[in-house]
Amino acid sequence: MRVQTATRIGGWAFVLTGAGHLILDTLLPSTGDLLVLERQMARVLFPMAPSHSMADLLEGFSVTMSLLLIGQGLSALLMTRHRATPERQQVVLLLALSLTLLVTAVLLLPAPPIVLMAVATVAFALALSASRREQATAPRPAPQPAHRAPAGS
Repeated sequence: MRVQTATRIGGWAFVLTGAGHLILDTLLPSTGDLLVLERQMARVLFPMAPSHSMADLLEGFSVTMSLLLIGQGLSALLMTRHRATPERQQVVLLLALSLTLLVTAVLLLPAPPIVLMAVATVAFALALSASRREQATAPRPAPQPAHRAPAGS
């Protein structure tokens, strides 16, 4: 698999995770125990100005993280525009981020983000592997002659 293809797959997994969360958070109504908990959190104010409830704070974190995932995914997709190959350091960063998010998802989240972050992690690992292969097989530039001082100096 080529670096660009694997990076695109990982990028789309990030975008889908963030967008899916925003859409489901907007469309799915809270019911039962979750609704009771949300009402209780709405009454507890966070002790910093401007004053917001704990429910507002958690919703703000949730939306922010979703938007950051979408932004990072789009950034990965932009890295591969016009057949460009992401730099190795970019792929390493994406792999580290997706692996960290995968561990977090496994520990704290339901199945959809676990699956999508697993896809992203595998994709970025494949991109890194392809990057190594491409680097190893790339023709090396010819050595440049050493600069010589003019005679008589």
